[in-house]
Amino acid sequence: MNMKESLYSVSFIALLLLTAAGLTAQVSTRVQAMSQGDHESLVLDLPSADEDDVEDLWEDWLKDNYKVKTKSTRRSKIGELASLNFSLPGVNGGNNLDMYSAVREDGDGAQLTVWIATPRGYVSPSLDQGDYVNAEKMLMQFALAVSKEQIEADVEADEDRLEDLEDELEDMKRDKKRAEDDIEDARKKIVELEEAIRKNELNQESKQREIEEQLRKLEATKRRLKDF
Repeated sequence: MNMKESLYSVSFIALLLLTAAGLTAQVSTRVQAMSQGDHESLVLDLPSADEDDVEDLWEDWLKDNYKVKTKSTRRSKIGELASLNFSLPGVNGGNNLDMYSAVREDGDGAQLTVWIATPRGYVSPSLDQGDYVNAEKMLMQFALAVSKEQIEADVEADEDRLEDLEDELEDMKRDKKRAEDDIEDARKKIVELEEAIRKNELNQESKQREIEEQLRKLEATKRRLKDF
């Protein structure tokens, strides 16, 4: 397999993995200004990725994978980062190199630009195809890390939403139970009130009879008074 075929193979495999994750990423090259002048760069487009999240992950990812510290470049106006004196497998013959990078917002996503400095110049397809292939491979591996981070964030958000929905369901169940208890209490109260009404009606009938009896006694007493 020649170098051009290798480049296509690496890109194709990475794109397959990214597509399987439901995300896309693309690497391109261009000459861009940076703290060391205008140089060839590799640009990784990361649609839907957050700029701040990408920058944080980039620094941690470089440290975890290449044991290099990444610091801000003081004289840069583009938020440039420097990762100095470390090695990238397959680039610059495995010897140490310097890499500068910058992350910026790009539409709804983010864009990572890297300038990889070697003694022969900055990595590009025209400088050394092999170096470029391995540098692109490194960026596509980072794109996969970004994709994984995004998926994990989506999972966390979905889990939080599921928890909220479950809490809402529990609230609804409690509301239903309280309503059912209120209805049961109301039914018991209705039974009690109906019984009270029935007793009241009986008492009224009894009282009415007492009143009628008392009226008869009163009339009889009045008649006795007239006969006196």
